Amino acid sequence: MAPKGEPTEEESKYDRQDEAYFSYYSMLTHQAQMLQDSVRTSAYQTGIMQHGPNHFANKVVMDVGAGNGILSLFSLQAGARLVYAVEASNMVQNLQHLVQAASHSDTPVNEWIHNRFAVVHSRMEDVNEDVLKKCAPVKPTGDASKVDTIVSECLGVLLVHERMCESFIDARDRFLRPGGTVYPHSGTLCFSLLNDSRLYQDVKARGEWWNTANFYGVDLTPFVDAARSEAFSSPVVGCFSPTHVVGTTPEGLGMDSAVCRYVIDFSTITNEELKEFDVPLAFDCIDEPVIVHGLGGWFDLSFLQDEDDADAITVQQNTMTTSPFAPATHWAQVRMLFPEPLALNAGQRVLGTLHFKANESRSYNITANLEVPQADDVKASAPLFRRTARWKLDKQTYSWETM
Repeated sequence: MAPKGEPTEEESKYDRQDEAYFSYYSMLTHQAQMLQDSVRTSAYQTGIMQHGPNHFANKVVMDVGAGNGILSLFSLQAGARLVYAVEASNMVQNLQHLVQAASHSDTPVNEWIHNRFAVVHSRMEDVNEDVLKKCAPVKPTGDASKVDTIVSECLGVLLVHERMCESFIDARDRFLRPGGTVYPHSGTLCFSLLNDSRLYQDVKARGEWWNTANFYGVDLTPFVDAARSEAFSSPVVGCFSPTHVVGTTPEGLGMDSAVCRYVIDFSTITNEELKEFDVPLAFDCIDEPVIVHGLGGWFDLSFLQDEDDADAITVQQNTMTTSPFAPATHWAQVRMLFPEPLALNAGQRVLGTLHFKANESRSYNITANLEVPQADDVKASAPLFRRTARWKLDKQTYSWETM
C-alpha cells in the first residue's frame, strides 16, 4: 500500500528516467552539501524572514522539491500556519522522522512544527487537491487546493539545468491563490566573454588525444572528429577567477558592458517559454587586443517582491549571486569554450544570441550564433566574421581553479 498521500503505482506519472536524479537527492551527503552552502542557505533564510509579516505569517505555504525541508522550516519560523513539503525522492523518509520527532510525547524535537508540517511524497506534477488533503496533519480550512505562498530551491547549474523550474511554475499555475507570491521572484542568467588559455588547451587535448595512428597497434584517428566535438560541446563547471572575464577588473568594475543578462520572472513566465528561448548578447567591452576562448556563465537570484522599496539595503539583503566576483556557491560557474577562439582588437564588438532548447536529459542544448561586425565608420553589411558553437548542458565536466 502506498504511504499516506503518495500516488499508487497505477496513478503515478513517475518517469523512470528520473530515477537517478531523485536517487541523488535522496542522499543526506548531497543534502548536507547544499545546507553547508552558506551563501545559498542564508539568502533564502533572509528572503523568507524579511517577508514573513506579509507573505508567511498565518499563511499556507508550498515548498516545491523540499529536499531536506530547510525552506519549509524557514517558512514555519516566519509564521506559516501550514507548509506542504512536496518531495519526490526518498528524502521524505527523513522528513517523516522530523515530523515524528516533533510529536514525541516525552522529548519532542522542534516541537514548534507539530501539526504545521505536511510531508507530500510525490512529484509536483502528480500532486492534486486530494493528495494535499490526505497529507495535511489537520483538516485544512478553506480551499485545500490553493496556497498563499510557494517557495522552491529549484535551481541547477546555470539556473535552468535539471529543469526543476518547470515544476515550480506548474505549482504556481495550479495551486497559488490570486495575489499570492513566489520565492524566489526571479532569476537572471549572466554571460561574459572569457579568456582562459589554460582551460582551452586542456579541453582541446581531450579530443587531440585520439589523434594517434599507433595505439598498441591500433589507428585511433577515426575517432578524432567525434572526440573534438564532444570535448568542446561539454560545458566546464567550476569556480574560476574573475580575471578571466573580458572587460572587467578583478573588483568587477566595467560589468555593465562586459556582462549580458537575461531575466526569468518566476511570477509570470510560462513553461512553454522555459522550454525554448533566446538570450541576446552584445559585448562592448574590448579595450585592448584579446583572445576570447568562450563564454562564462552564472546566475543571480532575487527575492524582492513588487511592494518592496528598492533601496540599497533591501536589494543587498534580498538578492544572491553565483558570480565569479562573489563568494563561491555549490553551483559554481560554467565555462563554454569555442572550438576556434576569437581574436579581437580594441574597440571591436561581439553580437549574437544564445538559443536554449530543453532536452530529454533534464537539461538544455545551447547554441551560440555570434558575429563581430564591421567598425561603425565602415559601410558594409557583412560582419568581419561569424562563429557558431553548440553545447549540451547535461554533459558537464568539472574544473576548479585554485584561487
